[in-house]
Amino acid sequence: MSSFILENSQVQVSVDEHASEIHSFCDLETDNEYMWQGDPKFWSGRNPTLFPMVGSTWDKKLHINGKEYVTGNHGFTRHSDFTCIAHDAEKIVMELKDSEETFKEYPFHFTMHITYTLCEKTLSVNYEITNDNDVVMPFHFGLHPAFNCPSNGGNFEEYYITLNHPETSDFHLTHVENCSRIELDRKALEDTIIIADPQSTQATLTDGKHGVTVGYEGYEWLAFWSKPDAPFVCIEPWHSHADFEKVDVPFEKREGAILLAPHKVFKTGYTITIF
Repeated sequence: MSSFILENSQVQVSVDEHASEIHSFCDLETDNEYMWQGDPKFWSGRNPTLFPMVGSTWDKKLHINGKEYVTGNHGFTRHSDFTCIAHDAEKIVMELKDSEETFKEYPFHFTMHITYTLCEKTLSVNYEITNDNDVVMPFHFGLHPAFNCPSNGGNFEEYYITLNHPETSDFHLTHVENCSRIELDRKALEDTIIIADPQSTQATLTDGKHGVTVGYEGYEWLAFWSKPDAPFVCIEPWHSHADFEKVDVPFEKREGAILLAPHKVFKTGYTITIF
């Protein structure tokens, strides 16, 4: 698989065809690397796209049209090979289409395009998923970008998350009220901090000097996650979520399911800004 680069006078971004993951987002002035590098000692992922499932169902199966299908945690896109179909000074466009292998896990034809656009120190990542079927296509979708923490030689304990609008949420293990600053509690991150119906549109991971801001709009859940003692934190906008208790409904009726009409296009995206 090949990697493709976007660069300006301030930053350089590298995107790989495997899983269409961002392999690097580096500040050229400070040489700070902001993206998690996928060290398998902690977690080999980097910033996977979660499709057609976020997390796993209770029984690890997708129940579609009376049949059972098995896909891995977060679906197959995180392990799929994309094809770069456009690359110039302004953008990178990656494409993934269904195959015989994906059809065994998810019985629908689709086309996914991920477009990366760099402007100053902000990377915009936009998704278009096309339903290539003559029937409604149900799916679940989420984002999972991981960021080095620390990113500049400091300490994990010096970092925290700020939100541009206070959040109140009582969902699964997360209970917050009028909260606009989240401390990096190791146990809470390992369990996953999840905010339902986020009112914020930006989450910033910072030590007060350097950091990264993720911009998001229109997502139903916002999650923060890390591994025990790992030097990274994930900021994850989701359109749906894993099962936290037994759920006995068809795939298309799970909470957060997106039902895309035949030959229509679903669009979503997010931004990453470093400082």
